[in-house]
Amino acid sequence: MKIKDLVLKLTVSCLCLGSTYAIASPELSNNSKIQISNLPAKTPGTLLSIQAQNTDLFPNASQRFLITYRSRGIQSEPIVASGFILLPKGKAPKEGWPILAWAHGTTGVADTCAPSSDYVGGPVHIYQQIAAKALNAWLARGYAVVAPDYQGLGTPSGHPYMNAQSQLHTVVDAVRTTHHLKPYKFNKNWYVMGHSQGGAASLAVAAYGQKDAPELNLRGAIALAPGGYQYEGIAEYVATHSQIDTSVAAFFPIVLLGAEAADPSLVPANLVSPEMGEILNQARSRCLSELQSDLKQAPKTVFKPNVNLTPLTNYLKKQSIENMIPTVPVMVVQGEKDQLVDSRGTYAYYQQICKMEKPIAFYPLKEGDHRDSLRQSEFLIGNFINSIENKKSLSTCSAK
Repeated sequence: MKIKDLVLKLTVSCLCLGSTYAIASPELSNNSKIQISNLPAKTPGTLLSIQAQNTDLFPNASQRFLITYRSRGIQSEPIVASGFILLPKGKAPKEGWPILAWAHGTTGVADTCAPSSDYVGGPVHIYQQIAAKALNAWLARGYAVVAPDYQGLGTPSGHPYMNAQSQLHTVVDAVRTTHHLKPYKFNKNWYVMGHSQGGAASLAVAAYGQKDAPELNLRGAIALAPGGYQYEGIAEYVATHSQIDTSVAAFFPIVLLGAEAADPSLVPANLVSPEMGEILNQARSRCLSELQSDLKQAPKTVFKPNVNLTPLTNYLKKQSIENMIPTVPVMVVQGEKDQLVDSRGTYAYYQQICKMEKPIAFYPLKEGDHRDSLRQSEFLIGNFINSIENKKSLSTCSAK
């Protein structure tokens, strides 16, 4: 059963989340069918459904579960979100496994772009293969991993791409959901790690996650090539350049559609030229990797003449990572040759947090591209975790 079909059935049978449906979660075989029980669905993090999957990409996992869970949207309204959970091998320690929440990078806004629905040859599979190596490193350390898809990816409603509140909620509630996975045991300690879009999500969690879920113990956050520094700049760049790069042309519709999903008054069709409108329509049903491979030439014009971009740029500015002031230790990893996230912006954010005297470590990768921060993370997490667990300083702010 595809995740979208499952969620639509759940939507009909148990939403608007006023009914009380969730699923029991014993150990399942890979051919187990989804089950329903009666846990209260009003509570954020309630497990709504679960189905065992193969662990092909995750040799360090003992089990993998496809899940849907009750989360909160932009205005804290009840929503259904999807994702997957990975359990490490071996017996859980007496206090239970700690948890890593994985916030994925940009895949798109279409339902087919949900990482939990990934398949060999699918539009997000290459990215998932890279991410899997990073997650296997956490599994090897005895961490359970929960990987949310974010609001609207594979579930009802649009995906409010890069909306800080929405991403905070789906990540935090996914961790809550993991604690409902019985008979397995998890402890209250957890970390968050995210790449690109997910890097911004991890910084939102670093800023607000402990307050949002005080019953849990957020230990630290890892932001890998975090997007979203002066986020409004993407619209300003497109508006002021007569000829944009094809990579920007493929990416920008995701920004526009994400803004519209968060604020329906921001209608992209009222802003863009007919040329960009064609790409925008493709982005509604195709993932970023498909848009990048299909688009051979950027449109000559992106916006309509004399269009008012102020409402759009005001919205984007509110999602910028410079608004995220961490309350837990943070590690930032950034490739200096990254063509998608400007390393200068990431470094400016790091300097901002240093001036606030918050614990933050910055690791530049001199020849690193956008995905190298993700590839290298498995070699950097050990020192980060050990520093926090041993209450040692990890800040690099005094370094030149």
